[in-house]
Amino acid sequence: MRVFVVVVGLSYPLLVYAGLRLFGPRILAATAGALVLAHAASGWRRWRRSDVVRAAVPVVLVAAVLAAAALLDDGRIFLFVPALVNGAMLVAFARTLVQGPSMIETFARLRHPELPASRGPYLRVVTWVWCGFFVVNITISVLLAIGSTLAAWTLYNGLLSYVLVGCLLGAERVYRYWRFRGYHGDPLDPIFRRLFPPPAAGGGR
Repeated sequence: MRVFVVVVGLSYPLLVYAGLRLFGPRILAATAGALVLAHAASGWRRWRRSDVVRAAVPVVLVAAVLAAAALLDDGRIFLFVPALVNGAMLVAFARTLVQGPSMIETFARLRHPELPASRGPYLRVVTWVWCGFFVVNITISVLLAIGSTLAAWTLYNGLLSYVLVGCLLGAERVYRYWRFRGYHGDPLDPIFRRLFPPPAAGGGR
């Protein structure tokens, strides 16, 4: 079920495009509502109280979108969901810049617990970069939802936005290898070790 939810989430723009073209807003809203209820029913007994509280906000937002789309019979309402998701990500990342540690540092320490504290400022900057990306993504997605075609919205949210994420991840990784020359057993280490040799002993940053 978790894999199914991830696949549906990633392919959401394509599913919306096909659903609106083939069935219309109300049938699409009803189908999506049934899937949400099935997912909730399959896992609610295993949820802890904290899980229920944490899931309340996205569930309410999804329910509001589905209800509005069904009542108004307006498929354009579905087009604002990617902006809402990016907005939630923006809030989550921005909160860690206030409270600390930054979101990217938290992710990095899950993989490399021995990460030196000196990396904190850099990882904080990377978190700021991701916040900027979410702002840009929200802006483009909303503008397409308001004033563009369904095909253009689907192309951006279903393909181009993922390409931008991949480019940002790749660019940051190359820059990180170039700047720190640190190698921790990642699959790409042999390649980057040749491109960016580690510093001599005692000269690491």
